[in-house]
Amino acid sequence: MTTRERAELLKLKGNQCFQKGKLNAAIDMYTEAIVLNPTQSTYYSNRALCHSKLEHWASCRDDCVQALKCDALNAKASYLLGSSHVHLRCFDEAFEAFRKALASAEKTSKSKAFQHEIVVELRRAKKTQWQYNQTVSITHHEAMKAQLAELFRAAQPPLAVPGGPGTAAGPELDALMAYMESLAVKHERDLYPGEIPEYFVCPVSMEIMVDPVTTPNGISYERKCLEEHLRKNGPVDPLTRKQLTFEMLRPNTSLRAAIQDFLEKNPWAFEH
Repeated sequence: MTTRERAELLKLKGNQCFQKGKLNAAIDMYTEAIVLNPTQSTYYSNRALCHSKLEHWASCRDDCVQALKCDALNAKASYLLGSSHVHLRCFDEAFEAFRKALASAEKTSKSKAFQHEIVVELRRAKKTQWQYNQTVSITHHEAMKAQLAELFRAAQPPLAVPGGPGTAAGPELDALMAYMESLAVKHERDLYPGEIPEYFVCPVSMEIMVDPVTTPNGISYERKCLEEHLRKNGPVDPLTRKQLTFEMLRPNTSLRAAIQDFLEKNPWAFEH
């Protein structure tokens, strides 16, 4: 048996361990395979998947980087690299990895389901970044409000002594405090999301659409949701109850572009 054949046998044993949930044993098998054949990209990406299940994100990232050095079109490695970067709070790197994963998946003719999953994870990553930035911004905002309130209290003039000289500082401080409070209210309002346009939402799943299709009746649905309905319930429109077949569905490219633009500007809206 050649070295490469022994390495492949170890990979197969690793796959069996993975399927049984024996992740550490699978990692050992893939590691031995890598020692025998360090140029095989899938050994690294398989080990990276094990690390992701164990939430060992730095190790997952390192294996993905090595896998991509061996095969730049390893879509699975780019996908897992994106996931690891999200958990390590390296969001820009995550976006780049997911975009590369999608491009690689298209070039290597991976399934539409996998390509859809990559798009979904990219949207989730952008939402995670928005949530993380919101948390940081809100924490900073509340700390600044507390500091300002303390400064205003310290700057308040002492109570006037009857018959003594008056002071104009009180009204000026009150006006300044009111102005700062109005700025704080505006900032808090800007921190929170607005509304999602109703026509972006699938009328069946009630979630914002990723891959909208339109019917002859002019109603748009999420493709995956509508196709599942047609498989389960037969060729009938879920709303109008008129005849509807797979062949009658058409991609709503203009709506899809509008939704993508909206989500780029409002990442909070995904899976809202």
